[in-house]
Amino acid sequence: MANPKVSFIVPVYNTQEFLPRCLDSLLGQTCLDIEIVVVNDGSPDDSAAIIDKYACKDSRVCVVEKSNGGLSSARNAGMDVACGDIIDFVDSDDYIEPNLAEFLVDAFAKEHPEIVVFGAECEPAELASKRIKQLLSPEARAFESFDPALLFSVNAQPYVWRAAYSRELVEREYLRFAENVQFAEDVVFQFESYPLSAKTVVAPDKLYHYVMQGKSLTHTFNAGAKRMDKVGAHLLVLYEVLERWGRRGLLDLCPGELVTWFLDLVVFDLARLDVENYAAAVASVKGEFWQYFGSSWTDLPSAIAVRNVARKIAAGAGVSLIDVVRLYLSTRGLKACIERFV
Repeated sequence: MANPKVSFIVPVYNTQEFLPRCLDSLLGQTCLDIEIVVVNDGSPDDSAAIIDKYACKDSRVCVVEKSNGGLSSARNAGMDVACGDIIDFVDSDDYIEPNLAEFLVDAFAKEHPEIVVFGAECEPAELASKRIKQLLSPEARAFESFDPALLFSVNAQPYVWRAAYSRELVEREYLRFAENVQFAEDVVFQFESYPLSAKTVVAPDKLYHYVMQGKSLTHTFNAGAKRMDKVGAHLLVLYEVLERWGRRGLLDLCPGELVTWFLDLVVFDLARLDVENYAAAVASVKGEFWQYFGSSWTDLPSAIAVRNVARKIAAGAGVSLIDVVRLYLSTRGLKACIERFV
C-alpha cells in the first residue's frame, strides 16, 4: 500500500479542552490521503479517551502512547512511525485550515522543495505582539539553496508548525528534535534543517491557527522572576545549535549573522539581570562562542552596535539598556525598536 501524501504529527499533553477542535480540523482536510499520528505524551487528563474515540471512527488516526517526555520527545516518537511523503507538525491546542494538506501536496508536486514554510493567524489576535504577527506573515519566496535569510530575515521562524518537511529530507539527514531542550526547541530544529534543505519555498498563505495561551512556557519565562531561567534556556538553544552545526560542518555558513541573532535574542534580558547572574550568563555566552569561533567571535557581526555588545560580554563588562537600544536599532530598525520599548 502506498504511503499517505501527508503525515500530521500531533503531540498531546493535557489538552482535552482543545483536542477535539484540532482533530476535527485534521480529519476535515480536503485532501483525504493523509495520516494523523497522535502522540499521547502521558497525559493525565481525558486526552487519551478523546484520542481513542477519534481513532475508532477513522482509520487514518494512528495513536502512539508513551510516558511523559516533553514536546520534543513526543514529536520524535511521531516522526519514528510517520509514513507520509510530507511531514507536518500540529500542536494539539491549535487547528488548521481545511486545505492545508491539499496546499502542501500541490506545493511539493509543483516546486519540488524539501521544506515549505507558510503563514499563520494568532488567536486571539490581541494577545499577539506585532513582531509575532510579522513573523507569521511571510512573503512569497523560493530558495534554490540555503540562504541565511531563512533563519534571520524572511519570517520563516520561529515555530516548527508553520513548516512542512519532505520525508526524503528527514530520513536522509536523520532530523530529530533536541529532547533536552524544553524552550524554543523549534528553533534548534530549524537551524539544523534549513541549511540542509536543497530547496525551500516560503508562501504567504495563512493556513494555521496559533491559539495563544497565558499558561505557555514562553509567557511564564517573560515574568521578571524567571529572567535568568529564560537566559539559561536560550543558552541551551545556542549550545545545541552550535553543536549540531559543528557536527554537520555548517559553522562557516553565516557566523556573523548567528552571533548577531543570539545577542539580539538575549541582550534585553541580560541587561536586566543582577550582577551575579549577569556575570554567570555572559561567561557562558563568551565560552560558547569562543569554543566554536575563537577569540575573534566579537568581530564577526557586521553592525558596530552588535560588535560593541559582543566585546562588552567578552570583557565581562556590563551591558546597559542604551546598548540594547543601539543593538535593536541596528538589527530591527527604528519602528520595531519603538514597539519593543513603548
